[in-house]
Amino acid sequence: MSLKMQLMLSYGLMAFFLVISLLVISNVMLEHHFKVYVQQRQEQANQALVAMILDEFKEEGTPSLEFLERLGTDALKQGIVLMVKDNKNEEMYCESCMNRIGCEEMHTKMKQMMQSRYPNWEGKYTEKVYELKWKNTIYGSVVLGYYGPFFFHEEDLQFMNLVNVIFILVAFIVLILAIAMGIFLAERIAQPLHYVMDRTKALEQQQYEGRIEFVSNTKELDELIGSVNTLADALEKQQQIKHRMARDYAHEFRTPLTALQSNLEAMIDGIFEPTKERLESCLFEILRLSRMAGQINRLVEIENNHVFIQKEWFDLKELLVQTVSNFEQEWREKNLQVKVKASRCEILADRDKMSQVVINLLSNAIKYTKAGGTISIKAKEVGYSIHVIVEDTGEGIAKEEIPNIFEYLYRTDDSRTRETGGSGIGLAVVKSIVTAHGGKIEVESELGKGSRFLVVLPKK
Repeated sequence: MSLKMQLMLSYGLMAFFLVISLLVISNVMLEHHFKVYVQQRQEQANQALVAMILDEFKEEGTPSLEFLERLGTDALKQGIVLMVKDNKNEEMYCESCMNRIGCEEMHTKMKQMMQSRYPNWEGKYTEKVYELKWKNTIYGSVVLGYYGPFFFHEEDLQFMNLVNVIFILVAFIVLILAIAMGIFLAERIAQPLHYVMDRTKALEQQQYEGRIEFVSNTKELDELIGSVNTLADALEKQQQIKHRMARDYAHEFRTPLTALQSNLEAMIDGIFEPTKERLESCLFEILRLSRMAGQINRLVEIENNHVFIQKEWFDLKELLVQTVSNFEQEWREKNLQVKVKASRCEILADRDKMSQVVINLLSNAIKYTKAGGTISIKAKEVGYSIHVIVEDTGEGIAKEEIPNIFEYLYRTDDSRTRETGGSGIGLAVVKSIVTAHGGKIEVESELGKGSRFLVVLPKK
């Protein structure tokens, strides 16, 4: 089932259960309050009827039979059976006695009306006695009989039915709106996901050009789109680097192979004599090919993240001083000033791997710093980390090149790198080792002013 359909169904079902719940709760509450209202209304009607009879007693002394008949007829229309007794508890008027058939018809009608609303209704005839008393004079009593404990008039049932119809209509409208909202939201969510699926399918087919420009205004979806675009950028960059690698190594392998082929063919054909110098030249080219093959092996290890570390405690300052001393001949030949500013820094790390990091950074600094330049190497503790800084006054790196320099086989200048013997994997090795130690490496550089590499490592 598609995400769009799932969202539509979930919104629809959620709205349906919510509406049904509200409908039931509202109906129950309405029924309860309406019953209370009907009972209060009944009591008010009873009190009004009693007040009319009491007024008649006060004004006339004894109510006339005509008055009581008229009052009893009107009360019966309201579902009330009137009986009036004097102060000696003798009947003065009894509606059920005078109009028994009418009272029975009224009771039957009330029962049918209530059972139409409540099929299990178990009402019965109920009488309530009210004393006719004014100040200290008791005139008698009024007995009011009705179908109880409460009953609905026809207008009451019509009102209840109308309210239920309105509830059902509102529930239907809310359900339709919820489904429409579900469709709208499902479309908003599904549309960017379709873009993402199309883009990932294109990436699967190695079609790296093009990016998703859609903005959904939903944080998670926009982050997903951004991640896919970032993945496309990374894959496109990797593809370019692989093409560049194939081209560069094809060129690098072709030169020594051509030299070997021409020399060996000449010696086989008798054009050249197999002298020691020519054989040493062939050996040099073979060793060059062997070194390039070794670089490729290192490249595969980096790409597969096969960086194994064996940690031990050692003084990082001692390692820096030793590495600078090992490169002393090279930086003195270029008339460079190399300064080491470091305090004792005990660190738990792989000594050989960290030595490789320092060697690569220092080697690059020496290669690309002109004669008379300065190289500074610093190490210091900052909280629970150790910062290693290698700074030079060399040629620097263009701003647009900085994000790519840690990619394997990336070389900012092919011709210059060939002259210095670079393979384009030194900084990739550095980043892999630093990352394996749980650290990070940052670079600041400007063309013509030099570069500053910062390595941040945890102490342990």
